[in-house]
Amino acid sequence: MNTTDNLIPRPVQVAPSDGQAFTLAPTARIAASQAAVRVAEQLAVLLRRGTGFALPIVETANAGDITLDLVETLDGGPEAYRLTVTNAGARLAATTPAGLFNAVQTLRQLLPPAVEHSLTGADDSNTSTDGTWVIPAVEIRDAPRFAYRGLMLDVARNFFTVEEVKQQIDVMSQLKLNALHLHLTDDQAWRIEIHAPKENPSGLDYGNLTAIGGAVNHPGIGLTPGHSGFYTQQDFREIQAYAAARNVLIVPEIDLPGHVNAALAAIPQLNPDGMAKPMNATGEVGYSTLDAALPATYEFVREVLGQLAAITDGPYLHIGGDEAHVTGHDNYVTMVREFARIGAETGKTVVGWNEYASVELPQGSVVQYWFGDFSPVVQQAESGSSKVIMSPAANTYLDQKYDSSSPIGLEWVDGGPFTWSEYYHWNPAQGGLQDDKVLGVEGPLWTETVRNNQQAYWLLYPRAISLAEVGWSPQDARDVGDFRRRLGALGERLTRQGVTFQAAPDIQWSAMPEYPFTAAMNANTGEYGTIEA
Repeated sequence: MNTTDNLIPRPVQVAPSDGQAFTLAPTARIAASQAAVRVAEQLAVLLRRGTGFALPIVETANAGDITLDLVETLDGGPEAYRLTVTNAGARLAATTPAGLFNAVQTLRQLLPPAVEHSLTGADDSNTSTDGTWVIPAVEIRDAPRFAYRGLMLDVARNFFTVEEVKQQIDVMSQLKLNALHLHLTDDQAWRIEIHAPKENPSGLDYGNLTAIGGAVNHPGIGLTPGHSGFYTQQDFREIQAYAAARNVLIVPEIDLPGHVNAALAAIPQLNPDGMAKPMNATGEVGYSTLDAALPATYEFVREVLGQLAAITDGPYLHIGGDEAHVTGHDNYVTMVREFARIGAETGKTVVGWNEYASVELPQGSVVQYWFGDFSPVVQQAESGSSKVIMSPAANTYLDQKYDSSSPIGLEWVDGGPFTWSEYYHWNPAQGGLQDDKVLGVEGPLWTETVRNNQQAYWLLYPRAISLAEVGWSPQDARDVGDFRRRLGALGERLTRQGVTFQAAPDIQWSAMPEYPFTAAMNANTGEYGTIEA
């Protein structure tokens, strides 16, 4: 079985050829126009490290070269691509650099796994300068089912450095996942810098948001404390630039009007009594709220959303809206309606968790469904005012345990524990929603129990690989048995990249990961501990 049978996500059309395969030679080059040079350089870096070949970037292709070609038209939208491999070379065609980037990710899976190297920042021992680099003859025509295919990283309960976020982007982008939602604020912490404005009527000390809320070490659930820290606005821009070069959109979230204890602890004027709340020392949520009657509430939200929108390159601004358990209904409606309006006035498309679907929202808003009543979501979509990101907890929540003995993860979702198969065998177009109302899918990773990237990878993969195919491949083209086989073949690539993954026992893995943590239970606490944090 050749590598055309192992591609993930499964392309729309794969037509293997009876012709001779293409062998990449030391004399090969990469031909690309100026507009395609950035993607060509990324391909060159991958191949140079794997093969040891020089692979210069040139403008005009010869036989034996790899060509990246931007064309005027191609069916399937801006991320579509066509990949043709013959014995004379490989040609990647798309209408946008995003499409070419997707084509490169498919091409790398057609090469032997030995082409892969560490993506995790560790010393790379996988570089090879010998071997035969054969790509089977094939023609692939491909485009995504949904425009939005995302992951969410909770950086509030455990802070991930800029470099750690970049490593997450490197892993997810090879699977054609194209959105990273950063959960920047919560009861436990505030992770994004907000500058003091020139006009500050209520005298709010925005610097305290990170001085107090960014310094916290969330205690976690039976683990070592979460890491403290925050992103400067320049850090955020750096993450976005890195992501954009890899066809990943950054979606920032400020969770409102609940999940705000970090803000209430930092800025006394946001509390009715003018007294700062104590910082959260537990994993509890749902007990905090902004006050609908305080003018400072709207002044604060306008400044925070305005600054965040100004440094956000992408179209989306997430305002949370979930688990506002102590916010009265009328106050919730008043605040969320106004917060959504403020967000829309920044020029961004407002996104919120499905609880906010009960409020009148600006035209074009996005509802992210995670749990609870689905009918308001369907009503918003059917009215034509909103599209939907599908994140149903039982099919997408990546913080859930694989089994009750897992060293990290949670177990609150009914129907669990969950493996890769529950995250593969579902249809995002459900409950009356058709594909045209579904913006896409997203897998959230909440980090109450996560302390580093390797632990995050272990919860993410292979379940995020399931979600990548759910978001990309046509529903009727997906087959759970075939995916099981292809998933196993991906194991060697992930292992060579240094990506820890959960080695599901019902998968025949081509290689197995090494775990950075132990499942040994602490006799004193009854909790699981970690080796690396």
